[in-house]
Amino acid sequence: MAPVSFASKVFRLSLAVMLILFSFSSMSSAQNDVVISVGDTIAFPNTTNTVISVFIDNFPSADTIVGFKLAITLNGPPGLVEFQTDSGVSYDTTYWICNSYDVDSVCIDSTNVDADSSYDFTYVQAFEVLIGNFDTVGTLIGGWEWVGAQSQLQNTTSLILVGFADLSGGGVTPGFAPQQGGLLMRLLVDVLDVPDTTTERTILLQIEKLYNDNFNLVSSDPSWSPWDYNVFLDTNGWICTQWAIDTTVDPPDTLSCLNYERSSLPPWDSIEVVLDSTAFIDSTRIKLYDGTMLINETTPCGDINNDGNYANILDLTFFVDFIFRGGNAPNPLCRADLDCNGICANILDLVYLVDFIFRGSPGVCLGC
Repeated sequence: MAPVSFASKVFRLSLAVMLILFSFSSMSSAQNDVVISVGDTIAFPNTTNTVISVFIDNFPSADTIVGFKLAITLNGPPGLVEFQTDSGVSYDTTYWICNSYDVDSVCIDSTNVDADSSYDFTYVQAFEVLIGNFDTVGTLIGGWEWVGAQSQLQNTTSLILVGFADLSGGGVTPGFAPQQGGLLMRLLVDVLDVPDTTTERTILLQIEKLYNDNFNLVSSDPSWSPWDYNVFLDTNGWICTQWAIDTTVDPPDTLSCLNYERSSLPPWDSIEVVLDSTAFIDSTRIKLYDGTMLINETTPCGDINNDGNYANILDLTFFVDFIFRGGNAPNPLCRADLDCNGICANILDLVYLVDFIFRGSPGVCLGC
């Protein structure tokens, strides 16, 4: 066999190094499985129905998304904004199997089981909650069988969002296949009275990332998970509260422990070392991006009747009453400077509003 030249060896070594570097570069720049982001928005004082949009990218590595849980908080100066909520009642149903009955066939010992398991009875508990208002028309989850938004701890600045494409029973509702730039849902926010002297007007629209009980994604691929785990040795200490004692001997002899209670602090009578783990969101698979809301200092034009909604039929009626029938004036008057020419509440503004509502002309002036 012919000897391998030095140049050939160098070439092969260089090629191997290049392949390794290419592989490392590909791994380091690999696309995340799922990206969730909250859109930025501009809001105005004393307005309702400001929309916060939540977007999602899911790539083929995560397959079809069929369920999610997400918590979003309005993080900023208190008293400026809140999620739009209504009072409601939430029902928590638990499922139980009876272990033993008394002589009257009344269950005296039972165990909580999963809803999918066989059970003997259920227990339903009702809670008063705040239900967040949202919109899913035209979104990726429009038509899902269950979508809900509920406040955390009766707090109007934090919502937990939950969605399931398909519930048990009936036909099958699919999730959404891999795609990019899709709209997950719209949340509605009310902006309160913001004094003109307020300088800090930025609200962070923050996705909760630290607590895994408020985040989850479910894929149609059962092998895919958004979680990673820290594995560690956990030492558990136990104190005996009841001993078995042989009193037939003198002195009495301690035989064994009849009942243990776990204790966090020594001294212990027994120690158990077990393998334990804690779950956290796998940042190599999941990326979560917060958004911001800027509360503008200007007065929004188009909300002529000052009800928090912009340039609709009610505003047009109010405007017609003002111009032709001597009705109340917009307050402040510049709310009716719809064409942004600096002249407030004239016929040209009225024509502009009619064009906007009925003919889809460009949007009304953002501020004055």
